Amino acid sequence: MTASLSVAIVSLGIVVLACRSPGDASAGAGVDSLNAALVRAYQSHDPQEYAALFTDSAVFEWPAFNTVRGRAALAEMAGNNWTSLSDMDLRLIVATRRFAPGHATEFGAFEQSWSDSSGARMTEFGRYVAVLQRQQDGKWLMDRFFGFEDSLRRGPGHHTH
Repeated sequence: MTASLSVAIVSLGIVVLACRSPGDASAGAGVDSLNAALVRAYQSHDPQEYAALFTDSAVFEWPAFNTVRGRAALAEMAGNNWTSLSDMDLRLIVATRRFAPGHATEFGAFEQSWSDSSGARMTEFGRYVAVLQRQQDGKWLMDRFFGFEDSLRRGPGHHTH
């Protein structure tokens, strides 16, 4: 490889890195913060904290539920569904994100675990797509969520009769 070709390749690499929006890193950090708040809402079992992570016009779609629209309905859904579950946890595995001015789309997998009313430990595995909106204050909120379950597993020590 000639020296001029090497210089051209290195220069192109520098230009590509320089053209990346400095906002991409802060946008990623903002979405990571939203995801961490979502996990905390599950762990604290707080439907109001959960609903506050969505826009006023948010839509939640899950094949096992009727479509839910808006914060009040999201809080009600979470409250009704979380009542019989204890020791809830959520793990998000982000596959990819796509950023555009003012919004982002995130694709990934999740693992939601809990203890049911009999004390059995359950873990639900699934996939999701979330459309996120950046607010005027720079904070990210979920505007649309679509998820579906891949499988549900009982934890160790549970015996079926």
